[in-house]
Amino acid sequence: MTMRARGTGSNGAGSDRTGSDRAGSDRAGSDRAGTKKLRGPALFSLITTVSVLLLTSCGPANPDLRPEDSKLRDGISLLLKDLDAHHPESKNWDSNLVDAQLKRALPKGVSTPAGWKLTWANASPSELPYVYVPWSLIGQYPNHFTSENANYSGGNPVPSTVVKDLANQQFGDDEYFAAIVSARYSKVDTKWVIFTSVPYLPVTDNAYGWATASNGRWKVIDFGTAVVGCGRVPAAVQSEFGFTCPTN
Repeated sequence: MTMRARGTGSNGAGSDRTGSDRAGSDRAGSDRAGTKKLRGPALFSLITTVSVLLLTSCGPANPDLRPEDSKLRDGISLLLKDLDAHHPESKNWDSNLVDAQLKRALPKGVSTPAGWKLTWANASPSELPYVYVPWSLIGQYPNHFTSENANYSGGNPVPSTVVKDLANQQFGDDEYFAAIVSARYSKVDTKWVIFTSVPYLPVTDNAYGWATASNGRWKVIDFGTAVVGCGRVPAAVQSEFGFTCPTN
């Protein structure tokens, strides 16, 4: 057959052309098949890219505006699941009642450094009285807050890297338990930092703590709701942030 394909007769030449055409057709078919195989992944990549762009562009043009109810509900749902996974013993509400509560119209709420705070003025004892929805779950961060979680007049703000380090020391991998806010360096003694912890769900009170420089990093040395750091933090530093310790 190979010899016939190389024949010199007119039929042979036609056979060569026909064979060439078939080969070309086979190659074209192969190319088309290859194109079809690539079309699926390429289309999926395009859809994914467009979806990401749509998701990141659907937030409010003004980050100070109230987040959408859907984002608030999704954020609260994640917080509830996280608490069930890490601190089930802290749960102090009825899940069925909370599910029904979240299906009703949500309160307007206010923006705080810890997150968007929703408060239910007439919540029953088995419902959520309030919740802070973290900004990281909402997908926006305001330029201005309408309410503060703590307002220390002294000190200087600390970088976000220090805040993250303090949060890791306090909560480990449970990033959705509480927010670390209002972290400030002392101007009296720059080796000291004060910070406030705000639980996202109503499982415990706000607390504050002290960290000090140790071996090139910040180490939390005391944490609680009252008389924190007494006997360890210099009195002048305590006073800078409005705290005093018992004298006896």
